[in-house]
Amino acid sequence: MTSTKRSRRKALMGAVSLLSATILLPITSYAFQTAPASSRQRARAHETRLFSEESPSNPNEKKKSLSLLRLAELSLKDYDWRSSVFKSTEADRKVEESLARMMGETPSYVRPMDASEEKIGPLGVWEKTSVDWLRRVIEEEATRAKQIVKMGGILVRPYETEAPDGELGPLGFMEKQFVDFLEKIRQSERERSKSKTLRPMYMDESMRGPLGEAEFRAVQSIREILDAEKLRVAQSKLRSEVVRPIDVPGPLGDLEMKILEVIEAERQRKVDRESNPSGSFVRPKDASKKGPLGELEEQAVAVVQKLTGEEKERLRNINRYLNENRPMELNKNSVLGFLETVAVGIVRAPILMYQIFLRVSELLQAETLDTEDSKIVEKSREKAKKSKGDR
Repeated sequence: MTSTKRSRRKALMGAVSLLSATILLPITSYAFQTAPASSRQRARAHETRLFSEESPSNPNEKKKSLSLLRLAELSLKDYDWRSSVFKSTEADRKVEESLARMMGETPSYVRPMDASEEKIGPLGVWEKTSVDWLRRVIEEEATRAKQIVKMGGILVRPYETEAPDGELGPLGFMEKQFVDFLEKIRQSERERSKSKTLRPMYMDESMRGPLGEAEFRAVQSIREILDAEKLRVAQSKLRSEVVRPIDVPGPLGDLEMKILEVIEAERQRKVDRESNPSGSFVRPKDASKKGPLGELEEQAVAVVQKLTGEEKERLRNINRYLNENRPMELNKNSVLGFLETVAVGIVRAPILMYQIFLRVSELLQAETLDTEDSKIVEKSREKAKKSKGDR
């Protein structure tokens, strides 16, 4: 019973909605037609204004964004703060270096990139390059934020940034390279569809594009391997024996040659180990015949030794820097100075008490001097007093 009542109720509601729609639609259309021309024009103007707001007439026109404008302003404030901190830190470091040079000492440093040109290592060079790249990125983003603020919140892409020197920054250069890459693909694919060319490598060299170049190189490499293998099979049939890839020019022959070099070097290393009277392990770089593994190990060991020397020198400079810039010596009334003073006192107090205990125990165990020893001590004291009086 309940299901039949619900179905009847739904049918009744559907009929009522259909009847209201059939009655109200003609009434509204008649009212709109009989309305004054001014009200109809206002209604149509309102519709056109709404439509124009939703879809602008110029699709290429960029919209202004209030959130982007605020974000650019915050970015500029952050840039000003970071640049001021960086400049003050760099100025302090330059002053310390100049003072150390005036005193005839080597300036101490903490970061690997601050080492001198003679002592800088791979980590220092890498850090210096990374910091310079990051600094250029920050300058580029600050310039882009200024342009966004100047244009009222319109988005400016990195490769559209107008740099003062006219050169693109790192992000702009990367984006431009990527956009040019995609544009080359799009143009080459468009020309390929117009010319109805099946494969990208069959296009003209001027219109081949990145996909065509990649396919051309891959096909060329495979073709070289196939030609070398065909020649090897033909030579095997002529000689009635198996011809190895190394005997035929080609990529597989070059690969086999490198593998044979590794195998020969390892065999010689085994002979060196057996001929060694101590029977100790012979490393690839210490073998009489250095193969690819020996050369690779030698280069790796050289890099590790250079890194080790660089880090040892940096550790000495860090200890020296900490000793020269201790808070308790620079400003004892500061928070760090007070904390260091308390910590040093807590650490030194047991050591001092132990030294006092040792001294007292030595005095308690001491014995009185003999008469001859006491006379010698008195004579030495009298000579000391006379020498002071003569002075």
